[in-house]
Amino acid sequence: MPLRLAVVPELDSELGRLYGLPLDEFTAARNELATRLRQAGQADAAERVRALRKPSVAVWAVNRLARTHPDELEELLEAGKALRDAQAKALRGTGADAVREATAVERTALRNLTRLAERVLKDEGRPASAATLERVAATLRAAAVDPDAGGLLAAGRLPDEVESSGFAALAAMAPPPSTRKGARSKREQPKAPRASPGRIRKLQARATRLEERAADLAARADRAEEAAREARERADQARAEADAASRELRDASRGANA
Repeated sequence: MPLRLAVVPELDSELGRLYGLPLDEFTAARNELATRLRQAGQADAAERVRALRKPSVAVWAVNRLARTHPDELEELLEAGKALRDAQAKALRGTGADAVREATAVERTALRNLTRLAERVLKDEGRPASAATLERVAATLRAAAVDPDAGGLLAAGRLPDEVESSGFAALAAMAPPPSTRKGARSKREQPKAPRASPGRIRKLQARATRLEERAADLAARADRAEEAAREARERADQARAEADAASRELRDASRGANA
């Protein structure tokens, strides 16, 4: 008898299970869930489930991290919230140092998770190419500073890669200037140069691109260091084998001349 899914929380549980499956099982399980929903009289939910796309390898790895490394993922989400708050204050003209500090913490958490994603992919027999890991890092970073995507990320149910939206949305978070009693009058306020909204958007987009590039380069540096370490280990092993072969050759030569 098919399982009836009559309430949304049960559907949430089913979706959580769906996104936790091995990637090769996603499509069949999605279609089977859509069929059960339709049989349970939930035609709208069935259509929405049927429309879900199979995640990319990068998204699958990100969702896998939510299940295998929840603590490290929570660190990134907390760092993303701190960075979002610091950026909002910076837009009001205060807290530039806080942005730098929050960015450094977020970058460290991101590098750590990207390395863990590489391990997850290798353990599952998936290619952990540089391009895939860059997409993992970009999705993690963008989702960490997006409240809606962050919730799906924490649940391991991210349906698609997330692109950075820049800092434009943060401008709306800045409250109007204070009008409380005791506030400095306009004549007492130091005059700051005004920038047009267009220039502000360009500066925000440039800051986003530079931060993303810094994160990408840091991730590439980590991978290069790991590759260099493995190469040194292989070189040491080859040297040891060459030394052993040389000793064996000398011993054989002495035996032949005896």
